[in-house]
Amino acid sequence: MVLGRAGMRLEGQKFALYLMIPITASLAFNEPTVQKWAADYFQFMKYPSNPKTNLKDEFEALKKQRDEEIEWDKRMAEKRMKGREEYRNQLKQLSVARGGADGDVADNTVQSSQRKGWFGWLGGWKRGGNGDEKNPFGR
Repeated sequence: MVLGRAGMRLEGQKFALYLMIPITASLAFNEPTVQKWAADYFQFMKYPSNPKTNLKDEFEALKKQRDEEIEWDKRMAEKRMKGREEYRNQLKQLSVARGGADGDVADNTVQSSQRKGWFGWLGGWKRGGNGDEKNPFGR
């Protein structure tokens, strides 16, 4: 209260704001439609569809579904790995066709791109600008 009347006015405004926020929130969010939407959207609680539902069977069905999803993810990962290997072999064949030595250029390109990481492309933008990893400053 160092500011005198100005401080009193500021305290009054803060008090009004502190009262207005919860009152406004309770008026806005106390509507049954908003509460139903929030409960459905955020899924606060999930009850069985029928009180006489056998929870053990429902749990087994969920477990089976989860196991199928895990198997599908594994199959897709294997498929991606196979595709990457095919792509790498294609790069080797192209390198050999262009005159490279047994696909070493393709291997080095793949390995260096994996080694650089997210911001590896900034390597050439350092002082010197030659992209030399051993001496990036051109000295």
